[in-house]
Amino acid sequence: MRRFARIDPIKLEEIQARSFDPVALKTAWIEMSDTAEAEMIRVADEQPDLPIGVAFVDSQGNPGWIGDDPTLRIHTPSVRGCLPRVHEVAFD
Repeated sequence: MRRFARIDPIKLEEIQARSFDPVALKTAWIEMSDTAEAEMIRVADEQPDLPIGVAFVDSQGNPGWIGDDPTLRIHTPSVRGCLPRVHEVAFD
């Protein structure tokens, strides 16, 4: 999505409250995405036992990034008390 997402200038015109430059918007999106990916890789390399698919929250339940605050605790997602499951599907 990062590299191949398209920003439709007409859609920007429909929703804009101010003028947007599609090229600048795309460039900013790619830079933010690259920074986030590098941070996720860093944390995954430093803490390989962290589970995937969880959120990190403080003592009040506010979300945060474990890379910025190692005191955060894991909050396992649930939907009305049921834990969602991801199944691997093999394609032939």
